[in-house]
Amino acid sequence: MSLLNVNSVESGYGKLPILHGIDLHIEDGELVAVIGPNGAGKSTLLKTISGLLPCWKGQVEFAGKRVHDYDPSLLPTWGLGYVPQDRNVFPGLTVAENLEMAATLLKDRRPKIKAAFERFPILGERQRQLARTLSGGERQMLAIASALMVDPKLLMLDEPTTGLAPVVADEVIRQILDINRSGTAILWVVEENPASVLEHCPRVYLLESGQIRRTDSGKNLLEDPKFAELFLGVA
Repeated sequence: MSLLNVNSVESGYGKLPILHGIDLHIEDGELVAVIGPNGAGKSTLLKTISGLLPCWKGQVEFAGKRVHDYDPSLLPTWGLGYVPQDRNVFPGLTVAENLEMAATLLKDRRPKIKAAFERFPILGERQRQLARTLSGGERQMLAIASALMVDPKLLMLDEPTTGLAPVVADEVIRQILDINRSGTAILWVVEENPASVLEHCPRVYLLESGQIRRTDSGKNLLEDPKFAELFLGVA
């Protein structure tokens, strides 16, 4: 059984449908990307998988359990980590306090917090600094570090490099790839830097108008002239 199964899922906001019959799966340790134009439903997909939006039709199964049969707060205890694009840290808390909050389920938080500072040394330097004073890249690192506190089997990332300076984006990408190599499955919504991300992805879902239009390897997509023109700006 796959770690994550999304079967014929329909979802949206209020009475507004956004997702129309979505099917995707992720195996243990996989690196999978979702790409698509603005408004395609990428963020809606992650919110539905994480139980924050209702599943109107179909079902989402994670680690053998139907997600929407349970309170979303339980999902981290199953091993599902989710880093939304915005509002992904507590701005009024320090870096250290953010990590402590994320590790409340652990009996001893110190080893995990130490590991976070080893992975992201800048967070160790800023540990007494309020999260709202961090740069965009530092906030993303803090959000990712917070999600790692409970050793997720699957880490879902919603456009983690959007708006970051190129050198910072490269570092965030490098860290995410290292997290994947350590055994954590990744579901990565890609907006910016698609070439830098997709080259590492054996499977990519192309989402458009709330539907999966194509499933292929990142390598094949990057070599497709039509895809390159649409998403990479290469004529």
